[in-house]
Amino acid sequence: MMAVKSVAGVAEAPLAILLPRGESFQSAGAGAVTICVRDALAVSALAPQIKVLGEAVSEPFAPAHFIPLALASWLHGRRTNRYVQGAIRVLRELAPAYIEIHNRPVHVVPMRKAFPDVPILLYLHNDPRTMRGIRDKSKREQCLEQVSAVVCVSEFIRSCMLDGLEQHPCAAKVRVVMNGVDTAAIHPNPAIPRRKQILFAGRLIPEKGGLLFAQAAQALKDRLKDWRFILVGAARSFGKGTQMGGYDQQVIDTMQSLGAQGELTGYMPRTEVMARLQQAAIAVIPSLWDDPCPLSVIEAMASGCAVVASPRGGIPHLLDDAGLLIDSSDPVVWAERLLQLAQNAELQRHYQEKARARAVQSLDIHHTGARLDAIRMELMSGTKEGKP
Repeated sequence: MMAVKSVAGVAEAPLAILLPRGESFQSAGAGAVTICVRDALAVSALAPQIKVLGEAVSEPFAPAHFIPLALASWLHGRRTNRYVQGAIRVLRELAPAYIEIHNRPVHVVPMRKAFPDVPILLYLHNDPRTMRGIRDKSKREQCLEQVSAVVCVSEFIRSCMLDGLEQHPCAAKVRVVMNGVDTAAIHPNPAIPRRKQILFAGRLIPEKGGLLFAQAAQALKDRLKDWRFILVGAARSFGKGTQMGGYDQQVIDTMQSLGAQGELTGYMPRTEVMARLQQAAIAVIPSLWDDPCPLSVIEAMASGCAVVASPRGGIPHLLDDAGLLIDSSDPVVWAERLLQLAQNAELQRHYQEKARARAVQSLDIHHTGARLDAIRMELMSGTKEGKP
């Protein structure tokens, strides 16, 4: 972890992180953005100065760091505008040395207008080409010129931000800081031997590929009679498995057709999911969308599973050569590749060891925290880093 140094006094001033409206900075309802902020905050050397601004919650993760926001007057129009104006009101009293806006490029213009001399960083967790305010190239160009830096959670998201702007003079402002996990807390358990289990963890929505996994398992069950197929996931919404639709039911029916070889757990707390990953020989992430930087991949790697995933979004950059990529949405193709891996214990061990090593070396949350701290200090000092 880097040491914090005073930069002409600015390091002692507050650093403000603005969550998107709708994010819940507490265990109940926490989304991917909140988890990213919480985990990086826990290891940041700048944590004593960091304040997280967001919608009011009953039990914030870090009460000493959290400031609940109230919407500004209805005179400011839509709730998005009222939210950012409420944040500006708080920030004027806070007098921050740095402002970090997560996943809401539409907040950049009012923030820059209110704080013309404060470094502003836009932190992108998703494809900016789908976000209000910077969907088209000209808007992304204007955003680049207004912010001090942009952090992207993967090379994929960086390429989306710079789509058509690769040669722009401000392109170097766009950096990559991958998500991470605490590999000291998420790790293989040498006391638990790997079981002949292939595990999928994710919500039962089409984008996550749960049906693809279930159908591949169905094609494999008679060829891998001593293996079990585990699907850990809730239907539709976090923590709830009661809202059923056609897709949910299809996944459930397919898993139930596996008989004793299949297990559908429903929602499980994160600690229990990690315990399952410690047991499984193989983890499968068959994403059918461009997942920017999925924690499910990093968690499986840190747990020491052999990881098999789709080459979508940020996954190839995360996995690198530490796992298998299957570029297909055909369950028969997945079944064949999984069969080859399941029948080769040496190859399983190879990928298990490679995945764990890459997680420790490149995807630990301490690397994420140190990289963010370095960028924050750089922006507050007014210096520029040589590479994106």
